Parts: sequence; structure tokens; C-alpha cells
Amino acid sequence: MKKFVVAILCIPFLLSVEPIMINASSDVTYYSDSEDTLPVEWLGRYSSEAPIDDGGTEIVAYDPNTYLAYSVNGSEETLDIMDLSGLADGQTEIPLVNKIHLSDFGVDAGDLTSVAIAPDSSFITVAVPAENKVENGHVVFMSTEGDVLTTVEVGALPDMVTFTADGSKVLVANEGEPNEDYSVNPEGSVSIIDVSNGVSEGDTLTTTTATFSDEIVEEDVRKVHPDSTYPQDLEPEYIVVDAASQYGYVVLQEANAIAKLDIQSGEFVTVKSLGYKDFSLPENKLDASDKDDEINIRNWPVLSIYQPDGMDLVEINGKTYLLTANEGDAQDWDGFSEESRVEDLVDNYQLNADLYQGYNQDELDELVENGLFDDEQLGRLKTSTSHPKNEDGKYEAIYAYGGRSFSIWDAETLELVYDSGSEFEEKIAAFDPEYFHSNNDEDTFESRSDDKGVEPESVTTGEVNGTNYAFTGLERQGGIMVYDITNPTSPSFDNYFSSRVFQGLDLDVTPASGDVAPEGLTFIQAEDSPTGQPILLAAHEVSGTIAAYGLGESSDSSLSELTVNQGELNPSFSPEQFEYELEVANHVDEIQISGMTQSPDAHVLVNGNDPSEPVAIEEGNNEISVEVVAEDGSVSNYTVYVKRLYSSAKEELQLSDNGFIVETDIAELDHNGTLNLIVPETDTKMNEITFTQEQVQQLQDKEMTVTVEQSDIIVTFDVTSFTDEAPVTLSLQKLDQEQYDYSEFTLTEIYQLQFMQADQAVTNFETPVKLSFKLAETNEAASIYHWNQEDDKWNQVDSTLNDNWISAETDHFSRFTVLDSAAIAEAEKEKEDRDENKDEDVTGETGDTDETGEDTHTSTVEEDTDDEEKSTTSPTENSNNSLPDTATNMYTLLLIGGSLLLIGMAIVVIRQYRRKMSNN
Repeated sequence: MKKFVVAILCIPFLLSVEPIMINASSDVTYYSDSEDTLPVEWLGRYSSEAPIDDGGTEIVAYDPNTYLAYSVNGSEETLDIMDLSGLADGQTEIPLVNKIHLSDFGVDAGDLTSVAIAPDSSFITVAVPAENKVENGHVVFMSTEGDVLTTVEVGALPDMVTFTADGSKVLVANEGEPNEDYSVNPEGSVSIIDVSNGVSEGDTLTTTTATFSDEIVEEDVRKVHPDSTYPQDLEPEYIVVDAASQYGYVVLQEANAIAKLDIQSGEFVTVKSLGYKDFSLPENKLDASDKDDEINIRNWPVLSIYQPDGMDLVEINGKTYLLTANEGDAQDWDGFSEESRVEDLVDNYQLNADLYQGYNQDELDELVENGLFDDEQLGRLKTSTSHPKNEDGKYEAIYAYGGRSFSIWDAETLELVYDSGSEFEEKIAAFDPEYFHSNNDEDTFESRSDDKGVEPESVTTGEVNGTNYAFTGLERQGGIMVYDITNPTSPSFDNYFSSRVFQGLDLDVTPASGDVAPEGLTFIQAEDSPTGQPILLAAHEVSGTIAAYGLGESSDSSLSELTVNQGELNPSFSPEQFEYELEVANHVDEIQISGMTQSPDAHVLVNGNDPSEPVAIEEGNNEISVEVVAEDGSVSNYTVYVKRLYSSAKEELQLSDNGFIVETDIAELDHNGTLNLIVPETDTKMNEITFTQEQVQQLQDKEMTVTVEQSDIIVTFDVTSFTDEAPVTLSLQKLDQEQYDYSEFTLTEIYQLQFMQADQAVTNFETPVKLSFKLAETNEAASIYHWNQEDDKWNQVDSTLNDNWISAETDHFSRFTVLDSAAIAEAEKEKEDRDENKDEDVTGETGDTDETGEDTHTSTVEEDTDDEEKSTTSPTENSNNSLPDTATNMYTLLLIGGSLLLIGMAIVVIRQYRRKMSNN
């Protein structure tokens, strides 16, 4: 499908001055002779699978609420329901949803001819002629699912059904054709059914019948059967209604007239003849023979009646216009036929130049003399005997059927304001000369020149990208003519396209022939389309198919999908949602955004660039613009707000009445990120930092690390040791150093550290907490100590020194500081030395003498104290400075026992210390 779209978009650039045919890859051919034309894309096809030329599809209606279409299947006598929603996904096969058989309609029915859907899509209506067509038929009201709600009896042969614009009335064209032997010719009429209160199952609906009378028929209106009355002769074919739901305009095809209907009164206002199209004028030419073996489009002395079949109504610049497809049709029954050929009436012609604007009498006479009535000229042209004769019983003009064109009429006056002249034939001759004037059941060359040419069957209008267009289906040739009707009095040809595939001259049409013989056209405006662009549905009667054509440069600038290669959009994508949020990890420094458009012709820009280029993103908030540009330049803007999470955040805490409160939005931090909190200098000895319950939960969810930095201490931790059910408070308290041993050796403040949650102290941690202290200067002897409450002493902790910072890990909180371990060791050594000296002094006093036998410490101790002198000299004076052997032995034993006791105590202390160090 995308390849085809590209081909269509390229059409204007491929065209030259000469007409160009472009074969697209999806079974559609497109012709134009302009560089600025309406692109047409073949989207898909529904196939009724009916035999060729058996009426498998004729009329199609569309429900914009469900994307369902309803088609009249004359071959199987069913109402086919199909689903068009798949066109949005590029599906080319339109699936059947249901078939409602005529036998299920609950009425006497021989056929079904037309279908229409209420403006509010609340129900559908189907026109159903009686099995004997001259008897009254019915309109069947159904739910959109195809369930019969009620039926209404109408006139003979209801051929077309439609709604007023306000949905209050259903109008039915009761054609009233005669039977084959013309023994019965029912009156034509229009039924007006009141549905202003809606339709429910079993409802009885009020019906008004508008009939014709001689009084409202203008005198120049053609009467086909001379013995019939106007009410019998006038056969309503098609109805359109103005926007105000005031007037209906009814085509009377065989009579070559339009009737104006006052809907409120239920009466016809007038019946006006459409007159003759003069093919002697320069703008009106035709190829009139199927026997000259050439394309010969020229002026002829022919007056043709327009005889429109399909019709549409459009309002442009506040004025209402009628558009008609001038097919032409004859009454041709076993009991009566107006149809003949010119060659069969040669003796009945007496051409009068007064009836032609393009010839004088001499020129007419010369034409006759030069074989005007030969088969190669006008002899084969089909004509009508139901035209005026002069007093000699002669026809003064050659009459033909159909205008071979489309026309625009002023709805108020019913006067002609535009006719396409001979352009249809001229365009086909230029675009498709090999199959010029082909038939619709066989691929032929000019086999329809003698009849009604290309036979414009139906016409509809629609606005595409701000321009009003008319689409006219050519029943015999098989394609659709497109005109720009911005100026209704001077439309311009835009293009001709067809999805009919010619197989070769004189070959029959087969299923391989594509879409053949457009009968009913339905325009779907962009806002009602499943694809977001205008669609033309064309029901092709001979092939039994419905083709869907995408029209114009799409104005759909919406996305059908928006994806990112990192993270997830919030909310999830929806075409009606234009703003999204996206969160990505810190390591993601670029993302790729891709968009799929509703229309294959739209394109996407991301920050003004091609979406294949990744978008660089900074930490924090980023705004990315996704711009969708439709083919016609319409733009939709989507915005993606991307939050690239920070790997870390630093906050200088602010003191409040409740201590320090963390204000950082933790949601903006990445998984395994770091939150760094700076505690400012304060006059207080204790600072408290509180984390809310939500913050604790966020920190846990993101498995983050928190650092709290205060002057000369940094506490680093996670929150795995806490629950997520309560706030957590960290307190840092400076203590009085003088209350602790070795205070003279402290290198930092002494801190009491504590975590509190739910009024409980959390002292032990699942994950160690890291403490870092700042030293005034680097000191290799520095070490971190914690206070052992049980032993009432400092215990050293394994520490790591890095410049003037020293760090250690702990699994519990108490009091911590940094001490000079070397100074402590020296102090302890001095203490040990003093203790040893004291022991030696004791030993000397009890047994050490010099050579003279005198005490060697007597004079030092004395100097120290009189009491010591008394206690040490008195016994020696009585024993000549010597102790008995028993005393000496006892002293030795006591000394050994005391030493052993000290060694044992030392071993106990060392074991306790090692056990605590191991726990740490």
C-alpha cells in the first residue's frame, strides 16, 4: 500500500502537457492533464462473489459510527453488511459481516433496490418492491445490525430511499413503471414517512404520499407514452433534499424533468423540463456511430435530452445547486417502446435549422446530402419517437438519449448553470483510446457510440482538503470523472480514474477485470472515515464489487502508534492524548522515538528531525516535540516530557523547628543513586535529620545511598535496616571530651550517633554504616575509636586513612571519635613503666643490700616520706637488715603467685578484646 501511495503522490510531477496515464500498483489507473490534481488511492474492495453482470452490488450506504457499509445485492436478493475498519490498517479485502435475506424482511417482496441510513445512525431503511412490481412496495426499517423493526407500505416500485437532513422524514421515490405489456401503468409518487420520534420495533409510522397533477407540470415537459396521464408517465428515479429539510428535488428520468417537492406540505410545487442539449454547439460534440471504426467526436445536428439518473445537492457560497449525471433512458417494453434508430426514421425527418444554434438550413441540407443518415454518421444513433412532429408529421430534429455529461442546475430556478459538454468523451479518447466507448460486459472499442456513450450513471460531491469536487461514475466505460466545482458556474476537469482492468479487445468481463460499471457512489468525509482521509465508495454493478478509494492529500495528522526505545510512556499511547511523560535511567543519554501515522501519507518529525536520529537528553527534565505533518500540511503536535534520573543529588539542608528536613525529590534520582546532604554549622551540639516515611520507602525502592556531611564527619548509609512504615531520624551529637579517657589525644570531636524510628533506637544495621572523620592534618597514627560502654573504655576500630580523612565501617551506633593511637600507646607504655618501677621498689625494700649491709633505698624513700621510712627501717634494725629464710620463701611465693594472677588477668582481657574486635 505504501508503494502505491508514493506512486499517487508522484503523479503531478510525472505529468506533461500531453495527457498521461499512470498505472498504479494497486489496480487503479489514474489520468490527468494537469500538474495539480486530486490524488486518488485504491484502498480495498468488497466482492459479493456474484456472477458477472448479475447486480451483486448496486447501492451502498455507510455508517460513520461503526464503519459498517450496507449494500444492495440484487443477485442474491440480500442486504450485505461489511466492515470498512480494516482499511485503516491497510487491509485491501473488505470483509462481509452479515447477509440479511429478502425472505427475512417479513413482506411481499420481489427485489430490493435501495438502502439508506439515518443521519444519527439509529436505524437503516431498505426499499423493497413487490414481487409484482406494479403493486405497492414497502420500506423496511431495520436496526444497524439488520434486525427488522417495522415496515411501511409505499407506492409501486420504490426505487430509491433517502432521509431529510434533519432526520425527521424518510422520502421514497416510487417509480411506478408499467408492466411488460403496458396494460398496467401505476402512477409515480413520493412517499414521506414521519420518523421524527425515532423508530422502535413494531412502530406504526405515519406516511404521506405526494402525487402529480397536470396543473403543476409545465407544458414543455416530455410525455413518453401518448395515452398515459402525467401522473402515470412521470417516474420518480432519484431524490435529494436541501440542508433545511424544506424541499426535495426529484429526478423524472424518462420525462427529462425535475420535480420540486414541498416536504412539509407533502405536495409537489412544480415539474420542470430540463430541455435539450444542442450538439451543434462548439462545446457539445459526440461520437455517434459504432460502425465507422474510428473516434470521430464532432458536432452533429442532434438534440439530446439530459435524462439524469443519479443526482446530488451542494451548497457553495450560500447558494444551493443540483448536480445531475445525464445517463439517458428510454421506455422500452413489449407493449410500448419509444426506442428506434435514426436510419429507421429517415423518411420521417424534415430537419429545421431553427431548432439548432450551430447550423443554418443550407448547412443542414448539405449534411443530409453528404450521407448524414448513413451508419458511419448518424444512421446508427438511437433515437426516440416520443418527440414533437410538425404539421407534416415529420421530426424537425434528430433526438438522442442522455447528455453524455454531468450538469449543474440552480436549485431555486432549476435553470442550467453548467454542463460538461463533450469533455467526458474527449478525455476518454485521450486517456484510453483503445477502449473508447467500451461496453461494461465486454472489452470493446466504440460499441456504445451509437447509444448513450460513456453513460454517466451517478454523481456525488464531497470536500477534500478544502476543495469541493464532483465525482461522476461512468457506467459503461467503468471509471469516475472528477471535477473541481469551487466555481459551480465554471467547474474544471481534475482527473479520471478507474480500477477496471481491460483484458483485451472483444474479451468478456471476468472477475480479473477488477471493478466494472459504477452504479452507486457514496462519499465519506474525512472526519467520518476509518482512515482519517476522505473515501469514495463505488458500487460496481457488473463486477459485483465495491471499491474504496482514498481521496486527496490526507489532512489526518494524528498518530496511530508512538513508541520509545527506553522506558514506558505514561499514560499509554492513545491518538487523542497529546502529552506524555517518560522516565529513564541516568545511564541513558539518548532515546529513539518512533511514530506510526493514521494516514500513510503523513510524516513524523522529532524535534524537527527525522525520527531515525536519536535525541540526546540531559539529566533532569527534557521536552521532546513530536510533530506529525499531514500530506496537506495539517500539523498535530505531541509532546513527550522525558525525565532522565540523576545519579546523585546534593542538598544543603535548611534548619526548621523540627530539625533538618530533606526536601530533595528522591523520585528524580536513579536506582542505586546517591543523596548527599550537607548539614550547615549551627550553635547547637546536636543536629537531627529526618526522612519522611515516603522518602524512606523511595530510598528503599531505589536502593539508594545517603551521605550526611557535617563539618568534620560524614555518615554514609542505606535504609535497608529500617521499615518503610515510619519516618527515620539521624542524630549527630557532639559530646564533652573532658569526660572521657585520653581526651587529650582526640583529633576530632566526640560524636554520639543514633538512628530513631517509631520512637525506637536502631542500633544494629544489616548493612554497615561508613563513618568518615576529617583531620586537621594528616596523621598516620590517627585511628577511629568507639566507646565500649560495658568496659568503660575506648575500643579501636579498623580504619582507613586517605589524606586528611579517616574512615571506618560499623554495624552499630555509639560514641565515636578519632584518637592519636601512637600517643595512647606511648602513654600506656609510660604507665606500664611506672608500674614496673613501682614493683621493683617493692622488691628492693624487702631484700636488696649493699656490701656494707645497709639498705640502698633508705635515703630516697625517706626523702619521699617519713611514714615510708618508719615502715621500712624499723624491722631491719632488729634483724641486721636480713629476713629469715621462711619469710624470704614466703615473699618469693607471693611474688610468683601475683605474677601468675596478673598474667591470667591479662589473658582474660586480651580474649575479651579480641572477641569484641571480631564482632566489630
